[in-house]
Amino acid sequence: MIRVLRVFWLTFWLTCPACQRGRMFRSLFVMNVRCPVCNVIFERDKGEVTGGMAINSVLMCLIAIVGAVLSITTDIPTAPLLLSIGTFMAIFGILFYRHARSLWIGVLYLTGSINEDV
Repeated sequence: MIRVLRVFWLTFWLTCPACQRGRMFRSLFVMNVRCPVCNVIFERDKGEVTGGMAINSVLMCLIAIVGAVLSITTDIPTAPLLLSIGTFMAIFGILFYRHARSLWIGVLYLTGSINEDV
């Protein structure tokens, strides 16, 4: 369990789970193909990016559910609440995507899809 938490901690901070030193992204939206330190390949197959998209989508749905519950259960005016939550979701969804993608790399690393065989 400690290993799982350590891998997710590292990947949340955009650090390579294999060597624990390399950065996964070289800019805001450009991911390195290989770790600059240990040379491990982050995504070996096409379509592995969809896992990060799924993590991001689930989180956005949870935020939307919280917004809907708040609009029903509180006296906050519905239109400003939904507008502010929608704006937050748009900005947060874009900025959190690279963290979601790196968390998915952590899942791939834990399941053995990413290994240090390079």
